[in-house]
Amino acid sequence: MISIFASTEWEEKVKNVIATEERLHELININAFDAAQLCTVTADIIVDDNGISVSPDWYNLMPPVLFPPVINFDTAVLLGLVFCRLANFEKSYFYLAGFPGILKPVDIINRLINNVEMDEVIFDNEAVDFTNLHNSAISYQYGTWRREIALPAIESVFYKALESAGTAERHAFTARHFATFLCDAGDLSQAELVLEKYLATNISPIACIGLKSVLCNVWLKQLTVPYDQSLLSKLKDILWECLQSYEADNRNAEAALLLIDASHVANISNSFTESLGYINKAIGMLQKESLTELWGSAQLRKGMLLYTWAQNGQPQFYRTALQALQEALKIFDRAVAPDVFADIHHHLGIIYAEIQDEVKKKAVWAAVSVSSFTEALNFYNKVDYPYEFAMICHHFGNAYTKYPAAVHSDNFDKALAWYREALDIRTAAHYPIERCNTLYNYLEASWEAGNPTEGFNEERYNEMWSIAHELSLLTTDENLKSEAYGHIEALKKLKENFNPAETTVPVTIHGIQN
Repeated sequence: MISIFASTEWEEKVKNVIATEERLHELININAFDAAQLCTVTADIIVDDNGISVSPDWYNLMPPVLFPPVINFDTAVLLGLVFCRLANFEKSYFYLAGFPGILKPVDIINRLINNVEMDEVIFDNEAVDFTNLHNSAISYQYGTWRREIALPAIESVFYKALESAGTAERHAFTARHFATFLCDAGDLSQAELVLEKYLATNISPIACIGLKSVLCNVWLKQLTVPYDQSLLSKLKDILWECLQSYEADNRNAEAALLLIDASHVANISNSFTESLGYINKAIGMLQKESLTELWGSAQLRKGMLLYTWAQNGQPQFYRTALQALQEALKIFDRAVAPDVFADIHHHLGIIYAEIQDEVKKKAVWAAVSVSSFTEALNFYNKVDYPYEFAMICHHFGNAYTKYPAAVHSDNFDKALAWYREALDIRTAAHYPIERCNTLYNYLEASWEAGNPTEGFNEERYNEMWSIAHELSLLTTDENLKSEAYGHIEALKKLKENFNPAETTVPVTIHGIQN
């Protein structure tokens, strides 16, 4: 429904205009107000003695295009604006054919909604008025162009718009989208400055919430380990304020997205129960609104949340993580989102390998784990996605060390094969930390792998010695370095037990002879 607020003396006139189009009144709420109420009115369109004004869309129902602040009243203009709000552009163009200054923002809205290429003819590069500058910036930011628009050029137009004459409310609307642009471009500090500047101005409550919702995103992106407790506290407060406003206005989709963010903040604050409560509430709201893809994304977030807890000493969450990820798979299948489909299967492969169950069922879990890892590697291949390929191979190797013993093969040998695939990508030059992790797991699995013949396996011994030596030199983690030295000592003792008369070849590690 579209809301039109008309001053008392204009109410009947507006109703008569709407009545000229059959059944249009069924899509319009027309409300009367007196002059004293004007500052509190929030509506799509306002009609009074000054003319027609179209409010900035703080509710994200339409592309963020602005119309001139006040438009002379005309029956055709009012109908053209109403049909624009209804996304009936054929009717809107018909009524606004004689009003090029109003038709221009309508055309931009149409192009943005329907992903139609922007036409440079409709833009005046010499424009100095706020409305045109704002709309130019929005078109550059969100529109489809034949040529690439450089980021500094977009930033420049936003600054020009904010420097031109305009009301605090409309400037705040521009600032909101400028801050979004800066946030997407990675300039978080500047985005924060822009938002805080206009939050300090005299703007409506709904405009404040509009700016604060973007500030939430900026602060979320600023969170890094170790987490700034002061920033976390501020973020919790502003999330809660925005959430209360959205729920009061029945903006359920936006409230659900904030709940997902609140779940993340609660999780990193170690409030696990609170985090799960937020994500479950978000899932319920998105399901009620029939926002299927967002619902699937929330299920994926829930699955990853539970998976993280399970890996951090709470294995009882593996099954609920599994359920959430399987729900997400119903939305993100191979045809619709092959990358997300592969990511989910990657994590399913890990969960299937680690889930706790009776011994006789572990073989079944191992089989579906292998199947999921294979699905992940079908997309993340070695050529196109080397980093992801190596990560999945590393985890696949880990999984093989957890599968139940096979009758005709050695799971630890298979684990070593997958670790080798990972190490082929995880070179010391490019991924030293990741390489250290795989080297350590390779050493652990090597002790468990079977020998092809009885007696001392010289080839494996030399390989393990070389890996332990590399790990001790490469890692900067003191615990991992200590583990590497432990492996070296264990290898020395192993060889002495088999060949007590032999002298170990000296190997220098950090200046110490071993």
